[in-house]
Amino acid sequence: MQTFLLTIHILVCVGLVISVLLQSSKGGGLGGAFGGGGSSDALFGGQGASDFLKKITKVLAIAFMVLSILLALTISAKKPDKSSDVSQEIEEGIEKSSKKEAPSALPEGFEVLPKPEKKE
Repeated sequence: MQTFLLTIHILVCVGLVISVLLQSSKGGGLGGAFGGGGSSDALFGGQGASDFLKKITKVLAIAFMVLSILLALTISAKKPDKSSDVSQEIEEGIEKSSKKEAPSALPEGFEVLPKPEKKE
């Protein structure tokens, strides 16, 4: 199921990129070759290509979002929850470190300095 969704998702992504690139922008873009530039003798006609590409882009964008959510749900459903394992390891590490005894004396050459008094 996940492989099928991923294949469809990749096809939708490629189609979305192509449909966006074919749309005419302020500078003309690649859409001029297929009728987005306004010439009446193009493949889809003057305004027809623009409307067609806008509709296709909307459909592909919605499909992209839906497939992204579905893929996220299928991937998260397959993976076991490892957060409990991590929290258990952290708790064990804390217990081990708390069992170690703190050194009773400072190493040679170190001394504790008195806390400075505040002047008012």
